[in-house]
Amino acid sequence: KNLSCVIASLLHLLIVQRCASFQSGRNLMSQRKSNSLAQNRRDTSLAASLFGKKEKDGPSSPQPQAAASVPTRLFNIPAQSIKPGGLRVVLGFHLIGLQNTPDQGSWKANQASDTVLDMVFRDNSAKFSLTLGVEGISVDRYGTPSLPYLLQESVILHSVLDEINSIANEGDIEAKDRLLQLDESADAIEEARSTLPARKA
Repeated sequence: KNLSCVIASLLHLLIVQRCASFQSGRNLMSQRKSNSLAQNRRDTSLAASLFGKKEKDGPSSPQPQAAASVPTRLFNIPAQSIKPGGLRVVLGFHLIGLQNTPDQGSWKANQASDTVLDMVFRDNSAKFSLTLGVEGISVDRYGTPSLPYLLQESVILHSVLDEINSIANEGDIEAKDRLLQLDESADAIEEARSTLPARKA
């Protein structure tokens, strides 16, 4: 009888442990799925806004510390002509592709208006904005940047400059059909690179 009681107790303990392990696995899978869905919603939201379908922020949407600060001009790229709608879409998708650089969730891309694209760093210490104006592209920094922000900002902006150079100069496209025509009197791309604290890798 005592042996039967011991066996029954061991079986009960084993069942409890298996159930706990199964529930823990379900919780972990649910959390991963939730994180993935959240990331997809962010990417989809920006992608929709790039085509004019903006989504209003909810009342509880967190605002970065950078939002209300006085901007610091990082560089300006003069242009002979610019097509802000198409350029916004191309640069917006490029920023989406950089959100997980150097790792998951490092940046959040956001369309602030029809002519302004933001990149907010994960610690909310600072952000930079690309403004597509009639005379060219300007890039400003908002906030009090942390050291991790400063280490990564140059990496992202060098990539953005590569994309701008590609849009303006590469491919067999007539000048009048390009989304961006740079001012030929100066090498605006290299001048912009020279303002960044870290050189291109």
